[in-house]
Amino acid sequence: MTGPLEWRRSLAVGVLGWVWARVCVGAGFWVAHLVTPDPALAGRQDFPLPKGLLSWDSFFYDSIARGGYHAVAADGARFFPLYPLLGRGLGVLFGGRSDVALVVIGNLAALAGAVVLAQLAREVLAPRWGSEESDAVGLRSAWMVAIVPAAIVFVWPYTEGLALLATAGCLLALHRRAWWWVALCAAFAAALRPTGLLLGIPILIEVVATRPRPRIVPALAALVAAPLGLLASLAYVGNQVGDWMAPWEQQRPIRGDFRNPLVRAAESVWGLFHNTDTELVPFVVLWCLLVVVSVRKRQPWSWVAFSGATLTVALAAQTIDSIGRYGLLAVPLVVALAQWSDRRWRQVLVSCVGSAGLVVWTAQVLQGRIVP
Repeated sequence: MTGPLEWRRSLAVGVLGWVWARVCVGAGFWVAHLVTPDPALAGRQDFPLPKGLLSWDSFFYDSIARGGYHAVAADGARFFPLYPLLGRGLGVLFGGRSDVALVVIGNLAALAGAVVLAQLAREVLAPRWGSEESDAVGLRSAWMVAIVPAAIVFVWPYTEGLALLATAGCLLALHRRAWWWVALCAAFAAALRPTGLLLGIPILIEVVATRPRPRIVPALAALVAAPLGLLASLAYVGNQVGDWMAPWEQQRPIRGDFRNPLVRAAESVWGLFHNTDTELVPFVVLWCLLVVVSVRKRQPWSWVAFSGATLTVALAAQTIDSIGRYGLLAVPLVVALAQWSDRRWRQVLVSCVGSAGLVVWTAQVLQGRIVP
């Protein structure tokens, strides 16, 4: 276990990546305004640019925070309540502005998540790669997680900032065998997003592999925490709209039918040459390649299983618009990117491509061409 100095270094590097990412997103806003010369287009209700950070899913989170599920259409039931409730509760600190509270919560949580991610990589990889190399990987992870183009969701008031913090915190607590902390983080992650349930995979693997056997009660708490967090959110939504299954029913038309994930991934690459799914191909290729890197770099098998399961869920749908942020929250894949970037030219490549991607992705999102 490392000391305060390592945490401070992670925070310093995380802040640099966090600030630079927001500079790039700001440039993307400028580009979006620059390429929208028609004022009538910018004034359309279905055009994201005038709404800015409150466009796309952010609109639903803010509306639920202000007026509950009765303030949104029926399809708003697919958004879990924990994040809006936090925005409503902390909105009093910002003059009753839940929208400001949601932006602040999401952005600060993303920074905290980057710092915890650095510590996670540092502690888990040290026995395999040595303290010096693991420290370098941890620091690279802290800034790389902020500049993957899909990381624009850490700037918008989305759940991803909190989910990053909860996921990295869960895996760090799992490495330390702090089972009650594992339970808390897993429950929080699953109450935020249904995919938080996938944390049960590394938890189960590590519980089975731990020697000597962990005490039954804390280990059992860790195993059931994610399902309980998910059920808590479903119960809240059910109480509000009268149907516990409303989140699944409203999500089904968006995701489409279940698909073979390998076939769906191949279709997206094929679509690159036929002008379909073109904005998704970079993420499909990137995350799949990083799974290979994670195996070659000898990440824990519980991490590899978690990453593989996350991508399988993301690709097992007709609509895979969220593949970028799904992979981003499989935090071992970000660590794999940092492990691959063990040479200066690779770090420069990630920095340049990521920064340019943030600008382009932001502009495209604000133009309504990409779903964040």
